[in-house]
Amino acid sequence: MNTAAISSSEKESNIPLFIALYLTLFLSIASYTITNMMSPYIVGELGGSNEISTYTISFFAIGNAMSIPLGAPLANRFGICRVLVFCLLLFGLFVVISSLATSYPFFIAARFLQGAASGPLYALIFSLFGKVIPKDKADSFTALTITLFAIVPVLSACFGGWIAYDYSWRWGLYILIPCVLILAAFYLKRLKKEDKRISQGPFDWIGFFFYSLAVFSLGFVVITGQQYDWHRSPLIVTFTLIAFLSGIVFLFLEFASKNPLLNLHLLKKPAFSFALFNLALLFSAYFGMIILLSLWLTLDANYTPTWIGLLLGTMVVSGIFPTFLIRERYRLTKIDSRLFLGIAIIFFAISCFHTTIFDVDIDFGRIAFSRAIAGFGLAFFLPPLFRLSFNSFPEEQKVSVMGLFQVVRALSSGLGVAFYTTLWQRRQVFYHDRMGEELTVFSNETKEFFIKAREFGIEGKKAAAKLNYYLDRRSFSLSLDDCFYLMAWIMVGLFVLLLLSFLFKKEEKNKEG
Repeated sequence: MNTAAISSSEKESNIPLFIALYLTLFLSIASYTITNMMSPYIVGELGGSNEISTYTISFFAIGNAMSIPLGAPLANRFGICRVLVFCLLLFGLFVVISSLATSYPFFIAARFLQGAASGPLYALIFSLFGKVIPKDKADSFTALTITLFAIVPVLSACFGGWIAYDYSWRWGLYILIPCVLILAAFYLKRLKKEDKRISQGPFDWIGFFFYSLAVFSLGFVVITGQQYDWHRSPLIVTFTLIAFLSGIVFLFLEFASKNPLLNLHLLKKPAFSFALFNLALLFSAYFGMIILLSLWLTLDANYTPTWIGLLLGTMVVSGIFPTFLIRERYRLTKIDSRLFLGIAIIFFAISCFHTTIFDVDIDFGRIAFSRAIAGFGLAFFLPPLFRLSFNSFPEEQKVSVMGLFQVVRALSSGLGVAFYTTLWQRRQVFYHDRMGEELTVFSNETKEFFIKAREFGIEGKKAAAKLNYYLDRRSFSLSLDDCFYLMAWIMVGLFVLLLLSFLFKKEEKNKEG
């Protein structure tokens, strides 16, 4: 794609384009989690259960990951303006379709197509950023971009919950439609004259087919495996085999192709591979934190979306201020990026370990404190990953680097949500069964509960249902603790890996000397 700089005489006219690009990026990122706190209302109206409410996020992310590699090739063939406007309008169309959905499977299909329509936007947006941002402002642009990727998922989840609670979940989608139309009209007017087709070079359609098949099949298995009972389902077994075989074929084609869909040869750079590995685990945990806490607080702790928004907002506030405080110092010094990454991992680990002591009687202050700690980790973890990824390559390879970076981010977000919600549900069943075994008609705890329930006029089946309700709440709370316990130890593992990377680097230097 053409990223030639625009002359200084056009700088003022680039300001509206710059704002529009950031609004488009904001819209693309916000679309991931806007249905997060809406999901209980969506499944309640369209017919579904809370166990599958996170499908709205996971399938969107899978569709996004499938289409991200199409951005640069489509722009080269048809021009940035045409592709950008087409993708925006297509995204808007699927937003309309999803907002008019009358069944949950139909809504999930529309969300998947929304993700697929917005995937190419990342390559187009960053290509245009290269034209409008002066080189001396590149670091400020990077800091602002990183801030968007870090805080927008939280903001959009809070916004969606507020709209669904006070008005209707459909209005949360209706609001996106005029935004899309205004942006598309602006790009059509602003970029139409500058739009050029750069090349008609070969595109690896076969590789894209196997890549899409592998990503969709893997996503389908991880997202729906719990509902279909994993290996006991012929459908899950079939999709597992498809994912494995198509993944092998895709890797073979990629390494053999002269025009690969995703330049996997970039992974030969240890710093880049290290950054993507951390990105995958940290982003999956980050999305897991947002989804699990918001669902638990809504379904089991009886918090309203307004209060949940205030809680998650502490994460945003504590994440914004350190970002701007360290931006200049981080840009001007030669401090190793891994030091900042280590600080982020430590904050995430402390936050996760602190969350493992949550129960149904948790107060607002303790939850807000844990989110504030996580917010500091949020401020520190993306800048070093960006730096490790992009500073290892020359300018001409950065489009390929961005493609891989965005694919890993999208995949880890969608699969992370599916993995942690599945773990949460399975551990809830485990604790429900184990604690339920002790609550027989002869146990003292059961007798005491029924005596107290009788004092409030609750007897018979109503009392038994009330007991099961409290058992559900307790088991969901314990299963949430287990999920965050796993996240915490993943952070510990990443920190150990980080320390080892310093040792290997030192040994490498000694050998060269």
